Amino acid sequence: MAPHENLVEEIHLRADKFLRRVDDLKNFLALVTGVSRGSGTPRWTSESRDARALAIVCVMAEMESFTKYLIQETHAAINNSGVKIGDLRPSLRQLAAHAAFESLRELNDHGKLWERRKYATTLDSCAEPVELPVNRKQAQPPLDGKTLKPEHFNRLWEIYGIPGISFPFAAWGASLQKLAMLRNDVAHGNIPYVEVFQQAGVAVSDIERYVDDVVEFLIHLVDSWCLYLSGSGYLKSP
Repeated sequence: MAPHENLVEEIHLRADKFLRRVDDLKNFLALVTGVSRGSGTPRWTSESRDARALAIVCVMAEMESFTKYLIQETHAAINNSGVKIGDLRPSLRQLAAHAAFESLRELNDHGKLWERRKYATTLDSCAEPVELPVNRKQAQPPLDGKTLKPEHFNRLWEIYGIPGISFPFAAWGASLQKLAMLRNDVAHGNIPYVEVFQQAGVAVSDIERYVDDVVEFLIHLVDSWCLYLSGSGYLKSP
C-alpha cells in the first residue's frame, strides 16, 4: 500500500463533498436571483443580496472546515507513523515543537526557559516521536483562527514543503482575498449590511466567479497535498 493511501482517498471524498455543497449554493444563488445558467436577468432585490451573502459566508465556512480537516488528519497520520522529530523536514519541525514554543510566551522560570529553548533549537537530532498539534476546539496550528486568506495558504506551502506554489494563477488568490473581505464585512458588521452589496465587484456574476476560482484552488490544494502525502514529503531529504 502506498504511504497514507487511505488518507488520500478520504481527502478526495471530502473534497467531492465540498464541491457538491458549493454547487448547491450556486444553484440556490441562481434560483433566488432569477438567473438560470447562461440566461435570465437577475433581480436586484433583498433576496438577491441575502443569497449573495449566504453564498459568501457558506463558501468561506466550507473552505475553513476543509482546510482544518486536511491539517488535522495529516497531523494525526504523521503522529501515528512513528516518525522521529529529527527525521522531519526542517521547516516542519517548528510544528513538532509547537507546545514548547507556546509555553515560552509567559514562562518566568529561567531554568525552564533555557531548557525549553535548548529543546526547540536541537530538533534536528531529536529522537522523540513526532507529536504534531491537533486542536479541534480552538485555532488549528499553523492557522490562526482568522478568516482564510492567501497568506494562510502561502504559510502552509512554506511550513509543510508542499510541491509547487500555492497560487499558480493570480486570480485564485485575488478571489479568495475578495471573498474573505466580503465574509468579514457581512459577518462582523465592518460596514452596514446594505452597503456591502453596493460596492463594486459584488454582482451575482462576480460572486460566482470568485467561488469558481476558489473551487479551482481547492482542487489544486487537494492534488498538491495528496502528492505530498503519497511521497512522504514531510520527511527530510536523505
